[in-house]
This record gives sequence, structure tokens and C-alpha cells, in this order.
Amino acid sequence: MPEMKYYIVYANWKPEHQGPEGFKKAMDKWTKAIEDAGCKVKLWGAALGVPENALCVIKGSPENYMKIPNAEAPYTNTRTHVVIKF
Repeated sequence: MPEMKYYIVYANWKPEHQGPEGFKKAMDKWTKAIEDAGCKVKLWGAALGVPENALCVIKGSPENYMKIPNAEAPYTNTRTHVVIKF
């Protein structure tokens, strides 16, 4: 049965988290918040070929994805693509 399983989030890093070390520190904390909501970060990094400069791929159910405290994210101005797994 097809299910919504992955979320590809494009965003812009917040100014206070600039640079490789800032990204890593912020994402370590953010990954914990995502896991507390019942989801898992599959990968994150810099987005190329799109206007946004951050990318985060999250795995989880729609119910758990909605529990993620987005105000705590190290990025802003998000755009999300949902992947349906068959």
C-alpha cells in the first residue's frame, strides 16, 4: 500500500548557523528534536540547483512529521516535497 514516508525539506540557513561548524552544531540539536517527534533525519546538507541553501530529508509518518517543532529548526523559509513510497 502506498504511504507518505519521506519529506524533502528545502530551506535557508538562519544567519546564526552559518558555516560548516555552525550547520553541524545546529543540525545535531535539530536531529534530536526530530527524533523526539518519532521521525528520523536520513541526510542533510547544502542544496545545489535550487534557490534555497539547505536540505534535510526526513523519514516518518505524516502524524509524526506534524509533531516536529518547526520553530526550533536551524533553517527558515521552508519548502517541502513529500515522497510516497510504493
